[in-house]
Amino acid sequence: MNPEKLVFAQTVDALFVRALENRLTPACREHLKRAGLDLDRKLERTYSLEQWREFLRIAAGHVYGGVPAEAAYYSLGERFMDAYFGTFFGRALLGVGRLAGPRRMLLRADVGFRAGNNFSEVKIVERGATSLELWMNDVLADQPTFAAGLLARAVQLCGGWRVVALPEEFDGTAATFHLRWSEAPVETALSATEDGSAGDARPQA
Repeated sequence: MNPEKLVFAQTVDALFVRALENRLTPACREHLKRAGLDLDRKLERTYSLEQWREFLRIAAGHVYGGVPAEAAYYSLGERFMDAYFGTFFGRALLGVGRLAGPRRMLLRADVGFRAGNNFSEVKIVERGATSLELWMNDVLADQPTFAAGLLARAVQLCGGWRVVALPEEFDGTAATFHLRWSEAPVETALSATEDGSAGDARPQA
């Protein structure tokens, strides 16, 4: 029997406490509470994957109301990655990633994902020094662009420039992502990590 897919508290904390707290209206917070996420109380140790996906649906609808779903989820993925790298574990990963560079960081992406849940699996096929295919057994959301956004942002923060993250072969759960980037000059990489302005191709929200 397969174990229940669980998302750990630090994942929920990164997005809904750190990244979105100031953007959640009272109506959104109440909607989340009815779905099982009470932000006025200490977070549970784990949430089911279905709860997490519902939390994302609520955030996409309230925070990005009127925005196409693909773009809304991409932006949620970016915000999640920024906040996750602000956690204790995330800062350690980011430090290693900046030293190693985007390619080697992605080759160890499974470590980061499994720190946030009990089910993620990742497989990598390298296509070149700055391109690869990354398969995920579960994209963590209704839209694969959530994972595309967080992957692209991780590459940017680790020194990638003009990042493209394209999801393909999405079956409702798993997807393959084609990732490519350019190596950024040092001064450009530093400015990108400060203001988030690294050039990339992505849905706009």
